[in-house]
Amino acid sequence: MSGRWPALLPAGGEQWPENDEHPLVLVVSVVCDGRVSPVFVAHPEHAGGRDPFRGYVVEASDPLLRRPDVSGLVRAMHGGTVPGRGITASVLRLKGGELQGVRIARVREGALVVRAGELATGTDLDRARAVLAGGGVPDLAPRRRCAAGARLLYPARDIAPDSVEFDVPALPAGVWGTEILARPGEPARPPAGSGAGDPLALGLAVGEDAAACRRALDPLPGALRVRARRS
Repeated sequence: MSGRWPALLPAGGEQWPENDEHPLVLVVSVVCDGRVSPVFVAHPEHAGGRDPFRGYVVEASDPLLRRPDVSGLVRAMHGGTVPGRGITASVLRLKGGELQGVRIARVREGALVVRAGELATGTDLDRARAVLAGGGVPDLAPRRRCAAGARLLYPARDIAPDSVEFDVPALPAGVWGTEILARPGEPARPPAGSGAGDPLALGLAVGEDAAACRRALDPLPGALRVRARRS
């Protein structure tokens, strides 16, 4: 298996997913004593062309989750390569009708992809992680079936923000929550190539499907207020 591993946290120094010629998806699974249970499928979001990664969209009823070839490939990718208990993400490439395994990695606590997946499915992966650590078997049954999106907002140029905030009345309908990631006075830069860049803020949306989440998140930059000087 080859390829670059997408970072799972919105933090500086991480490697973000490349905008591959073919779509990439992440299958997040819980591994418990050799049993691999896929929980949800996350689609990395790009602005288009060769633009950098900017978030994830997850649909609890994603048809890929029900495909035997997907679950079979994910389980084959895990064969003896990871510890017996934990939460993992398998990166798959969709090339025409063919699925290819790219890489597998542990999912870190607080990962951006987990936040989107938990909103879409209602499955508490933090609790699952604690149960696994205690030697138990976690309950992975979905509590809801909807879609959720996580979107990172970057500066258009290198800046050192004096303040970053959302205009709450201007937030689009469907936005479930927001978070400011930038710190006043610290340099922030847009992503370049496969570099991570420094996101100013994060938006989360919940909707009936992926399209509804994108409709909520696409205008989100218009509600972000940034006062800054050049870095």
